Amino acid sequence: MDKKDKTLIAVAVVICVIICVLSPYIASGDPDGLEKSAEDSGLAEDFSVEDIKGIPEAVMPDYAFANDPDNQALQIVALVIGVLITLGVGYGVAYIVKKNRS
Repeated sequence: MDKKDKTLIAVAVVICVIICVLSPYIASGDPDGLEKSAEDSGLAEDFSVEDIKGIPEAVMPDYAFANDPDNQALQIVALVIGVLITLGVGYGVAYIVKKNRS
């Protein structure tokens, strides 16, 4: 990996962290997409995580910590952790693929 690639990766990580920091302040509190469709159809009331056996509870549901879901600083921490895990997994997969090709 040359210097240009490392610079690009560093800039991408910085942009991801900036988005993580800003998103709790600009995101809507109203659900949309899949959650909104489930609520509109009444399915959200029919099922809950507690009703389904064998499915573990999320560590950071809705990008927040369970002990204080409204704390924006903790939401930022949860987002940054999620981004770093995703980038780490992506890097690991790319490394394995590159290693297997050589």
